[in-house]
Amino acid sequence: MNTIHEAKSNELMTEFTRYLIEHPDFADRIPEGAQAVLLDRQDAVYSQQAIKFSRNARKTDDIPERPVIYIEVTEMAPIRSRLQKLRVVETPPNYSVA
Repeated sequence: MNTIHEAKSNELMTEFTRYLIEHPDFADRIPEGAQAVLLDRQDAVYSQQAIKFSRNARKTDDIPERPVIYIEVTEMAPIRSRLQKLRVVETPPNYSVA
């Protein structure tokens, strides 16, 4: 997997973790100990690489018959900033460290 695909994989895993926190019942659909492969419906090249990577990982898995599930992300909301209450200052404030 190349660097761009690794970054995408990390982003999808982060978002999937957030999704599971907000929708814990979805986790019940995942078999215990399964390898979850996150796919992106909008990015066939990435998805093909993720499938290939997961198949290669199975060759050295310590659990030879580990279940594999594929989770296809069909839509993602736009990325939004979490920053709130910003202000522009002309000189940096004096921060004191306790």
